Amino acid sequence: MKIIGVTQARIGSSRLPRKVLLTINDKTLLEYHLERAMQSKLVNKWIVATTDEPESDLICEIANKLQISSYKGSLNDVLDRFYQSVKKEKPDYVVRVTSDCPLLDATLVDEVVKFCIDNKLDYYSNVFQEVYPDGLDVEVFSFKALEEAWNNATNAVDREHVTPYIRRNSEVIIPKSNIDKKYSELRITVDEISDFEVIQHLIQQLGANQPWKIYADYLLQNKEIQNINHSILRNEGYMKSKFNEIELRNITNFKASDEYRSKIHDLIPGGAHTYSKGDDQFPILSPAAIVRGKGAYVWDVDGNHYLDCSMGLTSVSLGHAYEPVLKAVREELENGVNFQRPAALEKEMAETFLALVPDHDMIKFSKNGSIVTTAAVKLARAKTGRKLVAFPGDHPFYSYDDWFIGSTPCNKGIPEEISNLSVTFKGCDLGSLRALFQKYPDQIACVITEPEKNSCGNGCSCALNVGDFLKQAIELCHENGALFIADEMVSGFKTEFPGTITKYGIQPDMATWGKGIANGFSFCALTGTKEVMELGGINREGEEKVFLISTTHGGETHGLAAAIATIKEYKEKNVIAHNHHIGKKLIELCQQLVNENNLAEYINVIPSEWMPVFVFKDQSKVACQGFRTLFLQEMIKRGVLFQGVFVPCFSHTEDDVYYFAKAFSESLQVYKKALEDGYSNYLVGSPAKAVFRKIL
Repeated sequence: MKIIGVTQARIGSSRLPRKVLLTINDKTLLEYHLERAMQSKLVNKWIVATTDEPESDLICEIANKLQISSYKGSLNDVLDRFYQSVKKEKPDYVVRVTSDCPLLDATLVDEVVKFCIDNKLDYYSNVFQEVYPDGLDVEVFSFKALEEAWNNATNAVDREHVTPYIRRNSEVIIPKSNIDKKYSELRITVDEISDFEVIQHLIQQLGANQPWKIYADYLLQNKEIQNINHSILRNEGYMKSKFNEIELRNITNFKASDEYRSKIHDLIPGGAHTYSKGDDQFPILSPAAIVRGKGAYVWDVDGNHYLDCSMGLTSVSLGHAYEPVLKAVREELENGVNFQRPAALEKEMAETFLALVPDHDMIKFSKNGSIVTTAAVKLARAKTGRKLVAFPGDHPFYSYDDWFIGSTPCNKGIPEEISNLSVTFKGCDLGSLRALFQKYPDQIACVITEPEKNSCGNGCSCALNVGDFLKQAIELCHENGALFIADEMVSGFKTEFPGTITKYGIQPDMATWGKGIANGFSFCALTGTKEVMELGGINREGEEKVFLISTTHGGETHGLAAAIATIKEYKEKNVIAHNHHIGKKLIELCQQLVNENNLAEYINVIPSEWMPVFVFKDQSKVACQGFRTLFLQEMIKRGVLFQGVFVPCFSHTEDDVYYFAKAFSESLQVYKKALEDGYSNYLVGSPAKAVFRKIL
């Protein structure tokens, strides 16, 4: 097995010219880089690929001094330069690193090489894991993949950055890592003079021969050094290249949508079957209805084409019309979908799902989330003999049933006696929950709450981390004779697989599941311990029956088949890692754009990698529906169906993220004008309205 390592080095740099020739203790950064690279045990030979710029001979001289070959090639066609440097070697695999990483770790290089070869991949990079500091990036790919890229890549960005074409055309495997993600926030690379200051400090304090983690831990322990270069965006040059390549759509035709809107409200109350999809949730210049979806894209009744951000209100986790799921559904449809007795597939589905939640013994299926959350509440009341239900008052939705809606401004039609059976506490606040138990001793049947929210750990006021809060909240419930219900409707199949309760190893009495667990098909579930769940069974002769969930369509086979197929994809393809990678990349790009435009006080990017959220504020720095709706309008105009959140799915690609980011960048320019002149001068129509409001 022949493995050749190629490091890219050049004299020119827009941000820090001649950076590889900068010296620390009379040694150039390039020398530090090459000496550390040469410690690799698996790379047979190293080559320095430089440009034909003036003074590049200085780079070749350094390489020659260390008995390393060098090659001078095209300045702008980096892919050609890279390929030409290595083609005569005819290697099996090629390692790509860059010389602006003077503290490259050879052990890490070997780990990446080994993983790529052992798994017979055409491409692999440790960047996928998103746990390493910037400056330790290693890419490994087959020479065959490199040659194919050299022959076929035509886009400017593909020629300028070597591996984008290879990445797009290779199977990606993202292994799980035990390395703390805190390291990914660090920079041990040199793009600007502040980066050089950090590297200089590290070498002078720790020497040049330490493992990467020694340097990283030092930065974490010395925040004043870490902060020197902390604000610089990772791979900023690549973002600019991508923006130059991307041509945004310009959507202005909503004629068919307007016709649809003019009729639909006479046919369907609210114009949709969930209020979150209603016309009052979007700007007037937006699609009224969707005709079809494929992957990460949807098309409206006017034929307009959009990048989808909300993915079926978070229910589509793999992508629209995702073929492995469709195939399973098609096959099951041939067998019929509903029978006089349970479908045999129900047993397989129950066993498959419960295997994901080891602390739960039984499961009940349903078609929507409100049914299973209400069923959980009913079981808790039956188990405890109590009436009151407790949940966070700052959470927008748990059910359309009376026990929850009665606590919202939209409580018309619900008797006050029913509303009074629900009590609220401040989310993620143990003190507030403890006070509630003290106020209603021996009266609360259960606490139901989302186990994790977008804001958790991202600027929230919680005194505890998610895991500690959940464990202590469960203990508090049990001490007071109440049950704890984890509502994984949104967090499930997003924060982790299957959800937050397994991520933190907590043991709620029950958990409710839905949204992404069947990739958009209608399938929800209630899981729980046998002690609680069997109250809804029929085998406890002589005991009073609890009429739990009894729905004709709850066990329809095509929904079960979709769920089983979705679970299979999650197991085999590490969907969570991909989706988090997409979310994190989008957060990084958008935050950088917000900072560059001096809008950090007016637009908040909540950095939840499983579902980033955006908060839009007015001139007084207060969240404002008018400014939010304006931003939605501008994103939609540019072909991004955006509602203030981004829900990563397995079909989203990095190209989609860069498209979103360019649309975001252009929309920021309109936002800045609106801050000066008022949003009403730019927004067509009225602002979107809150779903839960008293008056229409």
